[in-house]
Amino acid sequence: MTHREFERQLDAYVDGELAPEEARELEAHLNGCGDCARMHDTRVALSTAIRAQVPSFRAPDALRSRVRTAVRREAGGVPVTPLGGRIVPPVVRRWLALAASLAVVAVGSWQLARSRAEGEALAAQVLASHVRSLMPGHLADVASSDQHTVKPWFNGKLDFSPPVYDFAGRGFPLLGGRLDYVGSRPVAALVYGRRQHLINVFL
Repeated sequence: MTHREFERQLDAYVDGELAPEEARELEAHLNGCGDCARMHDTRVALSTAIRAQVPSFRAPDALRSRVRTAVRREAGGVPVTPLGGRIVPPVVRRWLALAASLAVVAVGSWQLARSRAEGEALAAQVLASHVRSLMPGHLADVASSDQHTVKPWFNGKLDFSPPVYDFAGRGFPLLGGRLDYVGSRPVAALVYGRRQHLINVFL
């Protein structure tokens, strides 16, 4: 068995979908190849993590009833589809399609929930940084209304050069800037004023 063949069959092996002869051949390759054994261990860990973290959903009773009715109706169907050397009846194919659809929905829901949680965590970090900046002595590392003083101050402190503008003519004077830490990385925080209010702009 080549590495390419191993990689192509690995997911089916981890999910227990290979025919016994193919599984034995793959296991023999695993025993003699450290790289493929590590790939197998990584895939098993990923599969375990997904099963542990992806929420499972109970199908509504109406759907369960319709599926049971369809299963009973198709119970006498002729098996036609080979899968891993076995013959699979049409009803099983429908169940597999339903399971695949539910898996796609579950993974999509999990990813959406995770991205929402990350967005909420980032918003909480920005809010905490803003509140912290209002405490005495935390507003600015470089206090200046001159953009040509604030911008060079960031040189060498970040892996990018933040644009710094003064909007005093529009009623938002520049008050200074500081280094902050948001989203697991250093960021530039520019401080602007608006009457009695302070505005933090994170870049």
